[in-house]
Amino acid sequence: MHPTEPSSESLRAAWDWLVTTDVGRASALAAVLFYLLVWWRILARAGFPGALTLLMLIPPFALGIWVFLAFAPWPARRELAALRKVQRVVHQAERRRLIA
Repeated sequence: MHPTEPSSESLRAAWDWLVTTDVGRASALAAVLFYLLVWWRILARAGFPGALTLLMLIPPFALGIWVFLAFAPWPARRELAALRKVQRVVHQAERRRLIA
């Protein structure tokens, strides 16, 4: 075994600390809450319901959400395209009004 590889004993000790101590449980809870908060913000900014974050706790669904985010059309992008189209029409109307 390579000296930098964690041994099964050290992994077991870390797991025991995480599960059996109050500080370990609080740290694990804080890490999970931070994970959920980050994904909630990502999904909300993309225009999807933030509640999809709860599926990120289940590994197969988490992978599915990553794939979905990569390939699905984002509602925020559709809204931006619609706003740009409206803006273009307004600018053309203003330009025509100024020319006339």
